Amino acid sequence: MTTPLLNVNRLLSKTRAEGPGLRTCVWVQGCNRRCPGCMASHMWDPSPHQLLSTAGIIDTALAAGSEGLTILGGEPFEQPAALATLLRQAWDAGLSTIVFTGFTHAELQSSTDSDIHAALASTDVLIDGPYIASQRDFSRPLVGSANQQFVFLTHRYSLSDFSRNRIEIRIGRDGTAMANGMGQMEQLLAALSPTNKKKKR
Repeated sequence: MTTPLLNVNRLLSKTRAEGPGLRTCVWVQGCNRRCPGCMASHMWDPSPHQLLSTAGIIDTALAAGSEGLTILGGEPFEQPAALATLLRQAWDAGLSTIVFTGFTHAELQSSTDSDIHAALASTDVLIDGPYIASQRDFSRPLVGSANQQFVFLTHRYSLSDFSRNRIEIRIGRDGTAMANGMGQMEQLLAALSPTNKKKKR
């Protein structure tokens, strides 16, 4: 039996900047919500980027010794069947699950798509709501605007488990820098851009 494929922009097997403990982070490709000011606009295009099997993602997380998965993007719930399968496989493997979405919890609950409900049923923490530039706020961990909320769907975590914002920077063998985490990201990217420009020449 083949496992579903998830359209992924980036897979990071080890990070401590995307939720409690050591986590494997999956940025999905594709988002029709397209919030103005979004820092991940390069992930809006739904065209295939990397099609990864959900089972392969779980294997990567287990091999890395991850406590759990963090799924963001992009919009994870625009790939509901693959998302539901990935989250169920994560739970079956003993991994925790955190999912970011531009939809509100209420919007997802009102959906008639059974895969969306299956995905919610295997989610420990939902971080919901669109990014609203006029409500920009980095005072809380992991979220960028005041409207976004932590929805704890199980008792696995509480807000106290989420530490202050941090940004991780990795330098590839080719010299390119990649960052993840939450904070004044645009300042970080501006600082890195001269290096990136040199690499592109």
